[in-house]
Amino acid sequence: MNCTILPIADLDAIDISCIVRHLTKPDSDFQRALLAGRRPGEIAIVRDQGEIIGWARTEAWTEGDDDAAWNTLEAFVARSYRRMGIAAFAAAGLATVDFNGGTRVAVFHPHMLLVAHRAGFRPTLFAKQDVVQTRWSRV
Repeated sequence: MNCTILPIADLDAIDISCIVRHLTKPDSDFQRALLAGRRPGEIAIVRDQGEIIGWARTEAWTEGDDDAAWNTLEAFVARSYRRMGIAAFAAAGLATVDFNGGTRVAVFHPHMLLVAHRAGFRPTLFAKQDVVQTRWSRV
């Protein structure tokens, strides 16, 4: 298994196709961004024998209850490779990237708290704060 870290903008068409078809939730923000050609942030891609089995990514984010600058952390792992530490392995690769805000990251799912901790980040969990789900706030 190996992990490659690169700007998301540098992903090639084959990797984008694989990620969109097999390694994102349908109609997720990241899937829509990849298909629309918007590719900010960094990505760590984990491969096993050449096949992409998971990824973690970061992106600058300023929304939230304090409007402070954050880096977000998100990951996705192929079903047959889950619970093997792949997401933390990928996120640990990203932790080596020089972030302006240090190792502080925003995460949007409770499972990502453990992934972020294992990778060496200092995570803060955010959730939608209202029924309309227009603003994020710290949990």
